[in-house]
Amino acid sequence: MKFVYLEFLYALFAIAIPIVIHLFNFRKFKKIYFSNVQFLKEVTQETQSKSKLKHLLVLISRILAISFLVFAFAQPYIPTSSGITSPKNKVVGIYVDNSFSMESTGNLGALLDEAKLNAAEVINNYNASDKFLVYTNVFASGEYRLLSQEQAIEKIEQIEIVPQTKNLSAIYSRATDGINNAEIANKYFYLFSDFQKTISDFNDLEQDSTINWLLIPITGNQTDNLYIDSCWFESPTHLFNQQEELKAIVVNKGEKDVENIPVKLFINEQLITPTSVSVKANDKTTITFNYQNKQQGIQQGKIELRDHPVVTDDAFHFSYQIASQITVLEIHDKQAAESKAIPALYQTDSLFNFISGAIGQLDYSLIKTANLIVLNELKELNSGLVQTLKSFVENGGSLLVFPAEEMNLESYQLLTNAFQINPYLTNDTSSLKVRDINYEHPIFNNVFEKKEAEKLNLPLVKNHYALADFNTIFRSDVLTLNNGTPFLSDFKINKGHVYLCASSLNKTATNFANHALFVPVLYNIAFLSQPTYPNYFIIGENNVININTNVKDNVFHLKNDNMEIIPKIKSEQNTTSIFFGNEITTAGNYLLSNETIEMGIAFNYNRKESDLACLTESELTTQLTQYGLNANIVNANEVSFKSALNEIESGKKYWKICVILALIFLATEIALIKLWK
Repeated sequence: MKFVYLEFLYALFAIAIPIVIHLFNFRKFKKIYFSNVQFLKEVTQETQSKSKLKHLLVLISRILAISFLVFAFAQPYIPTSSGITSPKNKVVGIYVDNSFSMESTGNLGALLDEAKLNAAEVINNYNASDKFLVYTNVFASGEYRLLSQEQAIEKIEQIEIVPQTKNLSAIYSRATDGINNAEIANKYFYLFSDFQKTISDFNDLEQDSTINWLLIPITGNQTDNLYIDSCWFESPTHLFNQQEELKAIVVNKGEKDVENIPVKLFINEQLITPTSVSVKANDKTTITFNYQNKQQGIQQGKIELRDHPVVTDDAFHFSYQIASQITVLEIHDKQAAESKAIPALYQTDSLFNFISGAIGQLDYSLIKTANLIVLNELKELNSGLVQTLKSFVENGGSLLVFPAEEMNLESYQLLTNAFQINPYLTNDTSSLKVRDINYEHPIFNNVFEKKEAEKLNLPLVKNHYALADFNTIFRSDVLTLNNGTPFLSDFKINKGHVYLCASSLNKTATNFANHALFVPVLYNIAFLSQPTYPNYFIIGENNVININTNVKDNVFHLKNDNMEIIPKIKSEQNTTSIFFGNEITTAGNYLLSNETIEMGIAFNYNRKESDLACLTESELTTQLTQYGLNANIVNANEVSFKSALNEIESGKKYWKICVILALIFLATEIALIKLWK
């Protein structure tokens, strides 16, 4: 126990006054003579004993009355683990959770309104000289500015629901930085939230022991929710008239099974294919939409269901683009190239813009405009071409290499060294056969209905170059020979790909160019060379799109029917990064465009807010204990929230009890004197 005003305890010396009076009671006794002394002695002895007991009880009552009166003025209290009673100024950080989950209702109405009301009461509980910092999920730059009581309350009143979601560790880290920057010794941080389990990452939280941390759970009544969690395509490429297979996950966060809930798919605002879904309680299921691409260009889609009362996660937006043309550049050796398989494949399809040129007459500016470059039987590679190809691949291009039967290995090592990939070794003329197909590689998406390689008559190889045998984490073998060496390998280099084939396409080396695998493999390599962008982004995250061209002088616009913004861009040598920050607050499909580029962008709300399961007060206590965190939990539903706050800050005070006890002992003294005859 401690005392607010310790100097008042000197008044305890006043206890000596009743003690002195008791010890030096100089009252004179009158002598009376009796004939029968024996009986008188018995009466006298009994009367003196009762008198001593009465005086002793009066003395004790006076001592206790004085003691508790002194204690009342000294104001005793038992401090909490974080409570510090100090007359000095304080800095108080207040976080109000304004994510979607705070739209739920509790016993006192909307959770956000309850949190704002309690936060304002916290501010009013402090002195006018104290300073305040108010934080929300927006993480605005102005949150580091110290506020007065009036300014803090005004800012609290302006807080509204936003789509951004932040983990507890990120909130705490940001708040402690601002509180410590204030350079005020007495520091407090109040956190008002429903403490959803999806954002309560106490395990990642690093606590600052100099800050008194208080958690105020705002509990809601709604926990059930049905929502669309995510979606994806089975094929990474999209073509006109192609049959698409779109999958989506539907989650049921409820205690009851749901059956036959209608789910609709819209493409460019047209209803494509309705279906229904049934999901067991606290489970999820995957639904599949099959449809055909009937339009070219940008495709803006939406999957939709109906669920109440939470509706912000009932629609999931996505976007993709059907390429109008893919540019393929073939570089060949005019004197050595014999294979005509490459031109025969790409020239016959209007989807491809096919360009072919000899290495000695190559216009290097064509490389920047290509999606796929094919090196077809080049005997030698020069350093200038290698450096240009390196830049091309690193910025998202795809390079396919078919070596010449008689090539300069040292010049090819310039290429493999530039990409730090497995180099070609000596020529192997043994007769081999392709044994394994990597069905999991994107090249073979939608190529085979069943993975039955033993039924396929795979290509023969009579003359090839083995690759050096060392592990490369970004290498994936597409086709493998029966001696275990790769026939076609894929290397992921930054944003692009390098495909190395072990042999040329000449008939004397292999029959691959005449095999049924040749067309789907080279078609899909070309399809995969298109610039790819995410089908959707999550609002509130650090969303960036990288475009493989420098558009420094052009302004981008991001817009839909309801808004239009100019996003921030950063241009480098051969790429442009476009940043989407907190300006996007509404889920939906948007159009990103400038003078030369146009693409569809989809934004969705964070699905962390869809799981309404929250930590109870006992679970919060368990989390704090488990991770060694020191914080006080205040129940916002208590009758006197202000009293609870005072007790947390200053400890449990006992001066009122002391006053009552002092009065009781004074009354006891009076009763002993007046009533005990």
